[in-house]
Formats: sequence, C-alpha cells, structure tokens
Amino acid sequence: MLPDILGIAKKHNLILNHNTLNKKEVQCKCPFCEEDQKPGKQKRFYLSLNTDRQVFRCWFCDEKGGVFRFISLLERKSEDEVIAEFRKQKKSGYNQHPAERLSLSQLRLIGFSQKPNWGELRKQNLTRYKNQLNWFWTEWNQFLNEERKLAYATFFIGTITGKNQQSVDTIKAREREIGASLLNEAVKVYSSKVRPKWAKDKERLALEICNINNPSIVGGQK
Repeated sequence: MLPDILGIAKKHNLILNHNTLNKKEVQCKCPFCEEDQKPGKQKRFYLSLNTDRQVFRCWFCDEKGGVFRFISLLERKSEDEVIAEFRKQKKSGYNQHPAERLSLSQLRLIGFSQKPNWGELRKQNLTRYKNQLNWFWTEWNQFLNEERKLAYATFFIGTITGKNQQSVDTIKAREREIGASLLNEAVKVYSSKVRPKWAKDKERLALEICNINNPSIVGGQK
C-alpha cells in the first residue's frame, strides 16, 4: 500500500481547501509554484491531490507525479531515497518517529551537536529511546513555533509596507535554511478572518516598528 498523499500534505502543513476534504480530489495551495498564495488569489487552490490513486498535479505550474515524487519535492530528497526509506520501514514493520527524520543541521538549530543512532538506542534502552525522541521533538516544535511567528511578522511587515515579494523571499530563504515550511502557515494566518492573539501581538509590534498608526489593520479586521 502506498503512503497516503493527503496525510503527507497535512504533515507538511499545506493549506487545504476544507470543502474538498471528503472528495476524491482534495484541493490545496501549491507549495511548488506558490501562485495561489499571491495577493488576490487567497480563494484559489491550484494543487489537486487524488486520494484514490495517490497522485498530485498543480493546474498552474503543471508539477505532477505520484506520492513518492510528492514527498521528494516537499522534503528535498531524491525520489529513490524516499522509496528506499519507505521500503525499509515497510519491511521492518516500524513506523519512524518524525524526530528520527530530523537532520543533523536541524538538530544543531535546537542545540544538539550530534544525531543519535536511533536504531541502536531503541535496541539498548527502549525507555531512554522514547524519552529522547519526545525531548527532541518537543524542542523542535518549540523552535518551529517561534520561527513561524517570526515568519508571520516578516510577512505582515512586507504586506503593510508594500514589500511583499521581499518578505516572501526572506521567508523562503529561511525555509531552505531550516528545512521546514514557514510561508504557508504565515499566509494561512494572515488570511484568517480572526487571527490568534500571538499574531495580533506581532502585528501591533510591527506597526510600532514601522511607525504606522492604524489599529484597524490588526487581527484581520481590515
């Protein structure tokens, strides 16, 4: 059985059209061309996921393929590497914890200088293995949460100052550095009718930094 393409999209925080979730063809924002994330296209969803055949296609940039190509593009790996990892997991009957997929460079971002040999640790001490997994994963998610807040502030400042493309380029560069999605979440929060408190706080701070006195901009009430 192939990996679930919708599950892969959710894991990578792609912005989904929730009106299509119960259909064979699920729509979402394309993370490859990002054309449907540009101003004025918030209601567009160019990427189609076929949950029966586990294939995808963007109707704007025409990026397409099967679920393994989908994973390879999202995780910046070769398709052969993705398939090899899938076969290894399937053969062993072991579902790899997401913390085990963090690269050494990602671990260094959260203060760890080495990547554990997870397989050996699991064999030697299962309790320690589980505790360390939870520790690493908690630290990574806390780091990622702060990165997403910073990305949102960057996106918001770019929007209110008319430098949207510059802010998008900055966020994309940071995405490449940390190997995680930031822009999609920023666009999703900005497109919300009512934004979370942390986003409103970031917006107020951004308005102060930019010396803009317009409280109506904050919180999606424009």
